[in-house]
Order: sequence, then structure tokens, then C-alpha cells
Amino acid sequence: MITTQWPHRPPEALSDLTVRWEGTPRVAADLTRLRRELHAEVGRRSGHDDPDDLDRLLLVFEELTSNGLRHGRSPVRVLLATVSTGWLLDVSDAAADRPPAPARGRDAAAGGMGLPMVARLAAAHGWTVHGDHKHVWARIDAASGAWRSDNAVAPTRQTTQAAGEGAAGVDRTAARIRGVIDNRAAVLGFRPVLRATGPVAELTSDVVTDLLAVLAEALTNVARHACAGSVGVDLAVTADGVILLVRDDGIGLAGAPKVTGLADLRRRAAWHGGTLDVQPEPAGGTRLAWAVPRRPIVPQPQPQPQPRPRS
Repeated sequence: MITTQWPHRPPEALSDLTVRWEGTPRVAADLTRLRRELHAEVGRRSGHDDPDDLDRLLLVFEELTSNGLRHGRSPVRVLLATVSTGWLLDVSDAAADRPPAPARGRDAAAGGMGLPMVARLAAAHGWTVHGDHKHVWARIDAASGAWRSDNAVAPTRQTTQAAGEGAAGVDRTAARIRGVIDNRAAVLGFRPVLRATGPVAELTSDVVTDLLAVLAEALTNVARHACAGSVGVDLAVTADGVILLVRDDGIGLAGAPKVTGLADLRRRAAWHGGTLDVQPEPAGGTRLAWAVPRRPIVPQPQPQPQPRPRS
């Protein structure tokens, strides 16, 4: 058995575990549809209003599921169970002989860059084998308290919450962006320079989830292909949209990933009605631009009672 730094252990025994959702992705493009389903199911059953909890769950879902599709063997199956502290996510595939291998102390081109991030986001994580299937799991605890594990449906929320709103969380989104940059600095060999303008804290949680994933993948591509000595990250949030620019001074498009390597980034833009553009920089290097429109955070109109007809 190959040893890895991803613990080989089953999840702790939980008496109140209840499977609430499952998905069976076949290709990476299925992740968009399944994320919508998961987002809707969790939102419907949610017993709390902290958007960070859902953000962490969706990030872990996408990292573990995409890892299973890239490095595992079909069929890939995703199960989400509710527990008293939050969620237990289990991603299984038929490659029982291929344990998850985080990218620690090896070339970033070997992949596995998302597993250390999952380890930080999760309260517990590991992998095990049942029969001829490998199971990679993570437990994500809800920061705002116990998860509603009964069949009650949470009240419908009438607003789209910003991922960083609230007096105590104004800098939450910016801190998470810096966390991605700090994580990728270890494989780049230097820290990218971040410049952010506009109301970053007002971005909605679905945009933040994709923004963090795109930034992480863009920096990973630089580490794999660009041979760069510096990277600049510019994030501009306006009333109309969000633009993320990642510029490097590397070898240019000759070292850029092929179109298929950018498919996930394009998918994350298209989901919001946005675009992805990759071009050479005039002085050398590569410029990646991810742009999506910004949805207004406004209350939904409430139906007005109809006046009763006079008799």
C-alpha cells in the first residue's frame, strides 16, 4: 500500500448520520449541475444562516469530486450525510489501489493541490477502502452550531447574502483570498502580489466559491507551466461585475495549459454568464482574465394581499 499524508482511516462512528443527497458525476462538466443540486438541497434543509459554512462545503465537494474524476476510476459517487455538527461528504471511486496523494514536497504538475486545502477546511478527513471501492471523506462542521438533522425545512431566506457581510466579517472574503495565495506561494517559491479594489466583502457566496477555485487553479497552472519569477493578482469589484486578473512573467502561452486544462475555469465563468480569456502579455508572460457579472443583493418582492371583493 502506498503511504500518503492523507490519513488512512474511516470516519468516526456517528449514531445520528443520515444520508441526505447523492450524485454520480461522469465528467467534469457534471460538477456544475451537481453543485446546483447540492446547493439547493443544503439551503432547503439549512438550520442556520452562515454563508461560510456552505462555501466550505461546496469547495470541499468540488475538490474531492474533481479529484475522483481526474485520478480515480468510474463510477464516481458522492454522498452527503448530515451529522449533529454539520456534514459528512464521501466521494468513492473504483480505483481502490490509488490512495489520495496531496502535493507535499513534490512537483505541482503531479496534481493533488486541492487536498491540503480540504484538510484545512475540514474538521476531520481521511480515506478507506470498502470492497473494490476507495472512499475519500471529509467532515465539515458548521461554524454557527449544530446542523438541523431532522426533516424540518428551514424558513425560506428572502435575500441573497454576501459572503463577507456583517460587522465581524467585513474582511472575511479578502482573508480567504489571501489564504489561497499563501497556500500557492509554497509551490510557486514566492508570494504573488494581491491588489483588490471595490466592495469585495459584498460578493455573494456562489461567486466567492468560484473565485477562490479559479484563483487557486490559475496559480497552480503558473507553478506547473510558466517558470515565472513573479505573479500579480488583481481583483476589481464594481457595481456591474467582478474581474480577476492573474499575470505572470513566465514563458508565455508556450507553457500555458491546453484548452482542456482551462475547461473548469471556463465552466465556472459560464455558470455566472461570464467569460475566461487567456492572452500573452506584451512584455512576456501570460494574462488570465476571469470576468463575471455581479448580481444585486436586494430583497425579493413580497406578494401583496389581494383586496377582498365587496359583497
